[in-house]
Amino acid sequence: MLVRFQAAQQAQTGSPDVAPRSQQSQELRDQIRESIRAAQEAARGARDAQRAAREIRVQTGLPVVPPVPPIPQIPEIQIHQGMPANVIPPQAVDVAIGFFIMCAVMVIGWPLARAFGRRIERGGPAATVSPAVSEQLQRIEQAVEAMAIEVERVSEAQRYFAKLHSAPLSEPATLESGERR
Repeated sequence: MLVRFQAAQQAQTGSPDVAPRSQQSQELRDQIRESIRAAQEAARGARDAQRAAREIRVQTGLPVVPPVPPIPQIPEIQIHQGMPANVIPPQAVDVAIGFFIMCAVMVIGWPLARAFGRRIERGGPAATVSPAVSEQLQRIEQAVEAMAIEVERVSEAQRYFAKLHSAPLSEPATLESGERR
């Protein structure tokens, strides 16, 4: 439509594109508005004609033709302004928080544990023993060894007495006399 208008204008004036750009856009808007008004008036006229024809049919007793269903309108495009409120379940949030805490503990705790282990291996201040404590430990060690020897002697004596007590009665408990020899 715009092309026809421009062609007609050029034919009348003889010069191409003489009007300024804003004037052309304003003329285009006016043409579009005028064509919309004409279409709306034609639709109103057709609707009025259908109503009049229906009234005539009702008055004369002719069968009424059902009205043409309206043209379905184009559905509106819905634009979301953001994400819905509860997209992430709370369990996923708890797992994510636990994961990041674990990572932080590992990043900080791993070097600390290694340093503590190395300190123990090298015999740091906690591993040194004073000479007085060393002497006490040697005396305790000697006393424990002496007690172990005495316990072994007592257990040997107990085994011997148990063996004597369980021996059969047929064997003589005393030595044989020299007469029988």
